[in-house]
Amino acid sequence: MRSFRFDPSKAVTFDLESGLVHLDGAPSRILVPASALGALCVAAGAGAASAFGRELGAAMGQRLVSRFAVSGVAAEGEPSVAEGAAPDGVRGATPEAVVEHLGGELALAGLGTLGIERWGRALVMVIDHCPLGSESSCLLEAVLEGALEATTGRAVRALLLDRDPVRARFLIAGGAAANRVRGWLSGGASWGDALAKLHAVPRGDA
Repeated sequence: MRSFRFDPSKAVTFDLESGLVHLDGAPSRILVPASALGALCVAAGAGAASAFGRELGAAMGQRLVSRFAVSGVAAEGEPSVAEGAAPDGVRGATPEAVVEHLGGELALAGLGTLGIERWGRALVMVIDHCPLGSESSCLLEAVLEGALEATTGRAVRALLLDRDPVRARFLIAGGAAANRVRGWLSGGASWGDALAKLHAVPRGDA
């Protein structure tokens, strides 16, 4: 598969005459302070914030899929990010390519930078330098869920594992595994111990 890098050039344009901000392949945008968005999440409640985040993430995933389809990056015989389930534009793309482009979408939204960590079988996504506070964690979980579901065609859960002033880690897993880890974290286990316990669960039960 040929190289297909995320290109941010001219992704965001400012139409000052009309007072509009445009993101390539999307409707007009509105720039708001991160603190105001965080306050809105608190006032709206976790359910509304999650619904908003899922819509935001789904739009990111749809732009990613369209970009891959137009590029012709999908190629037969390449390892698939979600074999047999990914939308046509993403089937054949490597996980690294998908993360790079999804990270570009997060960066364009001002939500920070995205990376991945592998903890055995567990996939952990890392967001660095997110300007939103801890009150917006449910929003970030929903953004990742919406983006990954739109990208892969599979239902996924994103669960906050750990957060410090710079970095937030999210487990990306199915519903059963996420619920198990959530329970262990609520019981006082560290996120590292929770992931270790998850590896002890048979694959079919996780």
